[in-house]
Amino acid sequence: MSDTDPLLAVYEGALVTAQDPANGEWVDPSFECLARTDVAAVLTAYNPGSERRSWAQNEAANAQLRDVLQAAYTDVWHADGFSPDGTWREPGWLVWGMPVDVAVAIAADFRQIAIYYYDTHGVRSVVACSPGDASTA
Repeated sequence: MSDTDPLLAVYEGALVTAQDPANGEWVDPSFECLARTDVAAVLTAYNPGSERRSWAQNEAANAQLRDVLQAAYTDVWHADGFSPDGTWREPGWLVWGMPVDVAVAIAADFRQIAIYYYDTHGVRSVVACSPGDASTA
């Protein structure tokens, strides 16, 4: 069992929503992938690894991540991962059409443990950014 296994389990239980910039509506990425027949990756720069950073540090890192993503992809949406009970929320970015290996590499550059990846059928996977298990959640 690795040090990240408990965190991957938390990721698997989290919910994800993304904000459609066309109308401001928060939507389920699974349904959007089905409608668009496209893949999507959800990444954040908040709290790298198990480190807890200040709000200002997290916001600065997430803005830097946004800039990296928008330099290569034109369709980048706000996204949030959050606990089912609403006690935890972490902002990030949904990127349409990003290959999983690219998403993992970028997230690893920001010292993230995992990303969410949605296939064209809307199936969500938690993909580890370092060697180890990934799962479909």
